Amino acid sequence: GEVCLAQEDENNSISEDAPSTSTSPSPTTTSFFQQQGKRKRTKRFVYYTKKLPRYLRKQPSGNLLRALSLGMEIVELSHDKYKELFGGDSGGTSTPPPSLEPPVPGKSVWIPQGGACGLAVKGVQLLAHEIVSFWAVQGRGAALSVCVPGGTCTTAMLLSREINAILKARDDNTLDIQVVVIPCVGGDAYALRQMSSLDTSTGGNGKDDLPAILIPLNHLEYGPSRRRNNGYFTFGEPASAILDVFEEMNDEHGVYLDLLYGAPAWSLLLQHWNRPHTADDERQSTPIDGRQIMYVHSGGLEGISSQLTRYKHKGLLDNSQITSQ
Repeated sequence: GEVCLAQEDENNSISEDAPSTSTSPSPTTTSFFQQQGKRKRTKRFVYYTKKLPRYLRKQPSGNLLRALSLGMEIVELSHDKYKELFGGDSGGTSTPPPSLEPPVPGKSVWIPQGGACGLAVKGVQLLAHEIVSFWAVQGRGAALSVCVPGGTCTTAMLLSREINAILKARDDNTLDIQVVVIPCVGGDAYALRQMSSLDTSTGGNGKDDLPAILIPLNHLEYGPSRRRNNGYFTFGEPASAILDVFEEMNDEHGVYLDLLYGAPAWSLLLQHWNRPHTADDERQSTPIDGRQIMYVHSGGLEGISSQLTRYKHKGLLDNSQITSQ
């Protein structure tokens, strides 16, 4: 979804059900949403998204429930309207659509889907310095692949650029650190377009600092959906293979992953990790071969409950399994 943050004057607090002269889509009105919208506040958080599933509208949970409790105003759009406003071959743009009016003119901040804009640079710079500083001490000269799950691939793109800049400034040939993005939305071609567009819009040249992309192994048997997507999962679509990795990582390794990014990313990582290494094997090249791996956890754990509910609706889980997670 797309986000617009706005600052209201303290003496002009607003409520979601107040009259509006805006021609932009108006916030959804359900009993829960109206109740949250009536909370007086001096800042607005407006979130544009596609239509919510009926069960989630009726009983919000997970990330949605948390966001609504913090005062988020949600604007649901049809698939066509969402695509018209925010779509494109390279995803959304770092600037809001001209037809979308800001909640408070002159006092609103636009955050496109995935934070794909220059506002993300400062936070990623901090992460890059932490990774390089840690590996300079703990890496013992080993090559490192920093693996990042990718939606808009914003974190991976900016992290790769910042780490490259740090290593260049250090002039230290003993540090070998590269960023590897694991596409979770679309495939490698879409990820490449997204990252090139973002890099160009934030001061790069769209090619020199792009991360490596981890792609599915080409000799494995995939189901019909993944075959259509060249081995990638369909984003947000429950799949037994994703659930298997979610349970394996939690039960056997104590790593709790979300089901939208973390588990699909690790499903692909484990493909490469577990494949046999033989001397005469003409193996598909991969950016993690012979390297240590650092995985950047993308969070999203508050949303697991609603994600598991979707797996229940698809018949992949029962109530007892959801309760035990």
